[in-house]
Amino acid sequence: MIRALVLLLLLMLSFRSPSYADRIFTEVDGSRDSDDASSLGVYSGYRHSFRGLGRAEIEFSGGRRTYAEPGERERFNVGRLKLDSRPNRNWRMQLGCEFLNGDDWSPTLPVAFVSNRLNDDWYVEFSAERTVVDSVSAVRRHTSVDSYVASADYRVNDRFTLAGAYVSQYFSDGNRKRGGIGRIIFSPEQLPGANLQIKGRSLRSERDSADYFSPQALTEGFLLFGYATPFADDNWVVKLLAGPGVQRIESFNAESRNKSGYHGEISLRGWFNDHLQLVSRIGCTSANDTQDAYSYCFGKMNLAYAW
Repeated sequence: MIRALVLLLLLMLSFRSPSYADRIFTEVDGSRDSDDASSLGVYSGYRHSFRGLGRAEIEFSGGRRTYAEPGERERFNVGRLKLDSRPNRNWRMQLGCEFLNGDDWSPTLPVAFVSNRLNDDWYVEFSAERTVVDSVSAVRRHTSVDSYVASADYRVNDRFTLAGAYVSQYFSDGNRKRGGIGRIIFSPEQLPGANLQIKGRSLRSERDSADYFSPQALTEGFLLFGYATPFADDNWVVKLLAGPGVQRIESFNAESRNKSGYHGEISLRGWFNDHLQLVSRIGCTSANDTQDAYSYCFGKMNLAYAW
């Protein structure tokens, strides 16, 4: 459900954005939890736009990714290739692949994405992606996961949007997760740029795992407040999303339990000048594990020079 917030995305796309054919960039993304497990990727690359080929972009980048836990570490050199095409205002298609080179494992991770805005009210998208399960023990067991997502957004009226997604994941260790995600988004007329969301998620796993969080059933609900606004002569946009929630976790070998949680994130994107652009997002949540005190923080930053 990458574009559930239709009104917020329209706002974020409305700020002034110079159009250039070439750009070089540096990208950093990572995560860290309260158990001191972390992942960090650092990349640099080049992107070129072909305006005569249906607004297509091709991107080459490379770098290094590290997975770490106390006293343990696994590293990969990474090469990435990506093609992004927008043949018209309604369609978008992406193809990409990451090539990882480690000490004893060198997986290839493809990704495909297609979206279509059917009309003013409906938007749909489909994606398929292979990723490495991000724990040191999973990396050492050569565990990857294939994720397939189908989602749709429906704009009921100017104030309400409904969004839903079906998720299916196949793990290379034989496990499988299936479930759905839903949102009800209310955008009050009195507060332009603001919205209130009710978000629900339900996932079921076929078996437990010692390498990653895999309860028999996970059900959660969140009440989230979002706000987005441009500033600095519309050259920048900031977006906030935060709120409390609850989880019900049904384990394979333990009693079911309920747990309170939270989610908060901030996104910032814009242009320092006519050529230098920043796109960034950071956040924290407690909704990824069974421990009451567990927290998980994530972030991504892309700094680009365009000409």
